[in-house]
Amino acid sequence: MTENTLKRLKQFLDFKGIRISAFEKEVGMSNGSFASQLKNNKTIGVDKLENILKKYPDINVEWLLTGNGSMLNSNAVHEESTSYNKTIQEDAEEAINYKELAEARKETIESLKKVILYLEAQLSESKKSKE
Repeated sequence: MTENTLKRLKQFLDFKGIRISAFEKEVGMSNGSFASQLKNNKTIGVDKLENILKKYPDINVEWLLTGNGSMLNSNAVHEESTSYNKTIQEDAEEAINYKELAEARKETIESLKKVILYLEAQLSESKKSKE
């Protein structure tokens, strides 16, 4: 395993949005060890590599070790795109719900304005009748 393996691993972490500190904790590395190995062009032990592959099964082992192929296993790419499509659909549904909520609140505000006007008129009449 060469320094390129560590750089590819860092590329994977960046792609997935995983912080190095969280990654180190997840795979049983001491705090700062991955960053230090990466910075100093060190290697990674087989035991750590096994932990990484167990925790992140979507990473393509061949790509990680040699740089050949794609970063993610083919089934992981499909899962990522399915997840992305679900997120888009959920966001659209949420936007519709917010729009409905905004309309309902608008109606409530208009109703409350009418109640306020009515009560102000009642108060004004009450003051006039006491005078």
